[in-house]
This record gives sequence, C-alpha cells and structure tokens, in this order.
Amino acid sequence: MKNIDSLKNQKCEKIVISDSLSKFQRIVTRQERRFLMSPCAHISLGLKLIGNMSIEKLRKSVNKMLRTYPLFGVRIELDNNVLYSTTENATGVPIKIYRRKSDWTWLEVLNKEHSIPVKPSIGPLTRIILVKNSNISELFIFCHHTICDGRSLELALREILLNLRNPNRIPPSMTEIPPQTPDIFPLGVSKNQFTSWFIERINNKWQKEKILFDEEDLVNIYESFWKNSSYCVELITLNKVDTKRFVDICRANDVTVNSALLIAFVKARWEVYKPYKGKVKIATAVDTRNRLRIEIGDAAGLYAGGIIYKFKYIKDRPFWDNVREYHKVVKKTLNDNNVFNPIYNQFLLDPSLSDAMLFAIIGNQVQPHQSRYNKIFEFANSHDSLVEKYLKKMSNNISDVMSTNLGRLNIPDEIDGIKIDSAFFTPSSGLKLEIVLGIATAGGRLTISLNYHNGYFDGNNIKKIRDSAEIILKNILK
Repeated sequence: MKNIDSLKNQKCEKIVISDSLSKFQRIVTRQERRFLMSPCAHISLGLKLIGNMSIEKLRKSVNKMLRTYPLFGVRIELDNNVLYSTTENATGVPIKIYRRKSDWTWLEVLNKEHSIPVKPSIGPLTRIILVKNSNISELFIFCHHTICDGRSLELALREILLNLRNPNRIPPSMTEIPPQTPDIFPLGVSKNQFTSWFIERINNKWQKEKILFDEEDLVNIYESFWKNSSYCVELITLNKVDTKRFVDICRANDVTVNSALLIAFVKARWEVYKPYKGKVKIATAVDTRNRLRIEIGDAAGLYAGGIIYKFKYIKDRPFWDNVREYHKVVKKTLNDNNVFNPIYNQFLLDPSLSDAMLFAIIGNQVQPHQSRYNKIFEFANSHDSLVEKYLKKMSNNISDVMSTNLGRLNIPDEIDGIKIDSAFFTPSSGLKLEIVLGIATAGGRLTISLNYHNGYFDGNNIKKIRDSAEIILKNILK
C-alpha cells in the first residue's frame, strides 16, 4: 500500500451531475440495509485505459448512464420507519478527476475516497473517479454496497463506455425491477426452521437492551475508523498469453478459474504463514440474477448471495487434486437453497442489531472530542451485552477466504481510440475475514486483488501471501 501523502496537496477537479436523474424510488431491503451504517462498505470497479480520456465526453457519458441506471444517483430516506432509496433531493453524482503521478496513484485515491464520511440521507452514494495523465488513465465507479453489487458496477461502466464510443447513442431505459426479496426467490427455496427460531429468539432478547445508531454516530465512526486504518490492495495481473493459458489449464482439469484461484491462495497462506486449524472456511459470492423467480435482465442493485464451504485442504496432496476435490464438492453445494438461505437470515435479523454488532467491533476507536463519544465508547465496552455474546457465537462462522469473481467483463475492448488494458475489482474488505479476493478480466488480462484493512491485518503477512500465490500461479503456467 502506497502512502497517501502525495495526495495531500493535490486538489481534485469535481463535476457534479444532478440534472439527468430520472425519478426513482424503491424500498431498501434488509439485505441492503445491513451495509448502511458501515464506514467500510464501498465497493469499486476500475479500468486501466491507454489513451487520452476527454473529461467533457466522460461527463456526457456518465449523464446518459444515470438515465439508464438512476439507482446510482439515489440517497436513502426514512419514511414512516421504512427506508427508501430515492433520487428526490439527492446530491448529484460527482465525477472526481485526479492527476495521475504513478501506477499506484489510483490506490492512493481510493484510500482517500474511502475515508470521506457519507451521510446516506444526503449522499452521494456513488462517485465516478478518473485518475489521468495525457496517456494513461484509471476510471472507477465507486459505490456504496447498500445499493449495488459488483455486477452492477460492470453494467454502469459498460453503459459509460458504450456512450463514449457512440456520442449519439440513445441511452436504453430499464424496466422497473423490484429489489431482491424472498418474494422473488426461486421456487422451492425455504428458510431453515432452527435458524429462524434462533434469530427470532435473539431479536426478542435484543428488544430489552436495544440501542439505535444514527447518521451522526456513523460520521463519528467514519472519522475514527479511517484514522486508525487504511484500505490496502495487493494485485496479481496476468498478461494476455498467461491469462488464456491459465483458463485453458483450468478447463483441462475440469475446474473453474475461481476454484483454482481460491485453492492457490489457501495454499499460499498455508505455506508462508501458518496452517489453518481444521477445515478452511471458503466463501464464494454468487450473482443471483439468473436464479430469481422473475426475469430481471441487466438490472442494477444488490442481487447477490453466496455460500460458505468447509474444505479439508491436504497439504501433501498435489495442487490440482486439491482443486478438483474442492470444485467437485462446491459444485454440489451451489444449489438455490444454499445460495439463498443466508439471505433469508439477513431478512430475519433486526437491522439495528446488525448496526450494533459493527459498532461493538469498532466503536472503541472513537475519541473524547467526538460528539457521540460517550454513547459509542460505552456501548463498545459493554462486555456483558447480548451483542458481545452474539459476536462470540458468530465468530466461529466467519470465513477464512472469500472471492467475488466477475469473470470476463462484458465491455468493449476499445472506445474512441482508447484501449481497455485491464480491470481492478476491489470489494469491501472484512474486519475479521483475512483473505478477500476481487477477480475480473478485461483487455484479455486477469487481475486478482487481495483487499484488506491494515488496522486489522498485518500488511507484511498479506504481502507474503500475495507473493506466494503469484509464485504458485507462475509454476502452474510453466
């Protein structure tokens, strides 16, 4: 992770787009709601571009994208105890332009943008970021996880690129699509009865000591969290030849790229750091768009689920044998019930309890000069609380490794004389989840990002894991 000192004296140019937003409103689901009060819930997708990007053309292209996907221009409003995302009175979507000083300026910029407090009731929940010089640029869409998933970022960038390629293009209108709720889950999906009973019991207990956190609390947490931690990314990028070869090798072994990469990082962590205790808990994010009961096409929003599988990694077993074994069992696990059951649980849990768990983890970082110091600090240090007991119980279910693989992005290879070189997908990082991978392919190049907060994980260990994983991949490609 590079130091952000080089940005201290750099003022970014900002263009705010507010006149193109279509009228849009829809309910915020409990699945989306659980990210709302987090200071570390932004996700981003970026493209490295070779060529000179016109800021004026970009402005017009983003303007058109917002007509297709007004969700990226919303704020969050509370109305009669129900949360809505709405474009009404929303702050405009900014395009922020930074001067590119090095190949790592984009990461310095992301770290700076992560640390800027966001009030959901005002916004913006989305920012377009351009890091540019005359020959090379990085273009990012940076968005709060409450309103989108990784695939949504790809859809928005694709619209921007298509608009850049054809300035006369009429932006398509999207049919109004409902958010992901149990009403549109696949037929046959059912919630776990024991889990439902347990969560209801926790909710009832929570009512006796319930405490609510608001936007001022959130701003306090934002300020204290980012003073104590930085957003860090370690990258592995394969060139076009190695990307194709790696895909071909995975196919020859009857496994997916995702399975191979996950086991490569499990192996790397095992070898350079220390063995896992027992089985490795591996989580995989799943795009649910093609699994829902209704057709939603290229809708933007949080249409995602996931699975966690406890895998017995055997160190002395050949690498591809471990990958094939993992792939075989996880393929069977990827059924609708397993993908949607965790989402059911998110709908059952009292949202204020989700907020409280996060504040219990990071609330002790607040400082006496902050407006909500007494409230937050006292709560975070209440060791006999229900939240503290629930966190201890849930700690055994935290994954060791997680991946979100967007695959080969459905975007043009070149637009207006500008070539797409590669992509960087940087999902939000966990505070207790050690290895968080964001994977995307663009310009024929596969890029893996290893994302973490250095206030919670030792950066030297993460770098060693990254270096070891790269060696593993190079040995595969020999």
